[in-house]
Amino acid sequence: LNIASSAGLLSGGPMMSTYYASKSYVVDLTSAIYEELKSTHSNVHISALCPGPVDTEFNDVANCKFGVGSISAQYCAAAAVDGMFLKKLIIIPEGKMKLVNVASRLAPRKAMLYFTKDMQDKKVK
Repeated sequence: LNIASSAGLLSGGPMMSTYYASKSYVVDLTSAIYEELKSTHSNVHISALCPGPVDTEFNDVANCKFGVGSISAQYCAAAAVDGMFLKKLIIIPEGKMKLVNVASRLAPRKAMLYFTKDMQDKKVK
């Protein structure tokens, strides 16, 4: 199980570009290895966990607040285990982030950049 983030599924990531880029790398790396394992009929499986905000000490350390709702670490972990047993490639624990993921693929890139910057701005206000 590779730990990525919903940020790895979204465009750009103004105000946190390095974070978004590194999580995108994890998603892409996991996807490539997933297909390699599948094509060799391997018994090994790989998944990427892509939650939205999770209640951890992250925000306290970063001195910010989530601009959107968060899930508990326990809920996230349970969804990760369930997703792994279902052999999902991408595991997105919460319904709202699943919708954001779909919307991000349909929306113009500039609109998503505006949305993600607005979301990040709310964290520090």
